[in-house]
Amino acid sequence: MSDHPNAAEIAVRAGIDLALTEDNLRLSFEQRALHHQAALDLALEIERAGQRLRERSTSSPAAS
Repeated sequence: MSDHPNAAEIAVRAGIDLALTEDNLRLSFEQRALHHQAALDLALEIERAGQRLRERSTSSPAAS
């Protein structure tokens, strides 16, 4: 290791696990894009589900 550690060396020293990043970088650009799109689709579906729950809770009468 040199006198001037790079960002990855600093992250490892700080206890950050870079395994997922390394695994992701082994994928092709297209594979990474597909994984990203799947994660985005999931996040958007969760957001829509939350919105439906909020709409349902505000449209129902309050419990007495």
